[in-house]
Amino acid sequence: MINIDILVGSTLGGTEYVAEATQPFLEAAGFASQVHFSPDLTMLDIEGQHIWLICLATHGAGDYPDNFKMFVEQINDLSDELTNVHFGLIGVGDSNYDTYCYAAKYFDLLLRDKGATRLGNIFNIDVVDSPIPEDRVDDWIPLWIKDLNLLTN
Repeated sequence: MINIDILVGSTLGGTEYVAEATQPFLEAAGFASQVHFSPDLTMLDIEGQHIWLICLATHGAGDYPDNFKMFVEQINDLSDELTNVHFGLIGVGDSNYDTYCYAAKYFDLLLRDKGATRLGNIFNIDVVDSPIPEDRVDDWIPLWIKDLNLLTN
């Protein structure tokens, strides 16, 4: 069974609920998953093919949440490329700010610069329109699972 590492960057906890809401969909599609609330590259084996689903809130002026900053530094400091990593990305933010979902945009660029391949489009959830952001997961995750199936079959 293929395992998906769900990497969470959250400030107030709402993005943690988004990550957990993806798991039943992944399980129903035949994928195992593990949520990492404090992502640490040293705890992830990046040898061989890996699939990450990143659920990332934007904090402050387009900043990464505190629990995600070390992970970003680890990725920045990598000398090897992440060509074996495929990823999906869910951004959570507030469109009242001009830096809406910038952390997800920045992290997408960083991963692709390191050679990782994004599956599907970034899915941004606006907490202005969706005060319970995990309720929006079912709008996107079935599409991402189709991309996963194309990759893994």
